Amino acid sequence: MRQRSPLKGMAIAFFIIALSFWNFTGLSGSECIRNIHVVTLLTCGAGIGVFIVSLFMWIRSKS
Repeated sequence: MRQRSPLKGMAIAFFIIALSFWNFTGLSGSECIRNIHVVTLLTCGAGIGVFIVSLFMWIRSKS
């Protein structure tokens, strides 16, 4: 089985983070937290987690 490149995972995670952050800043209704706010923040957090794990894998593979 072929391993994926950590850089590809980092690129996809960065795209998810950017899209989620852009979506979150564009949401209106800051006086109350709606369900879409929660889902957007969870997606952004998951993207950050994948990005950090991919970054560590990339650093580890270089050494």
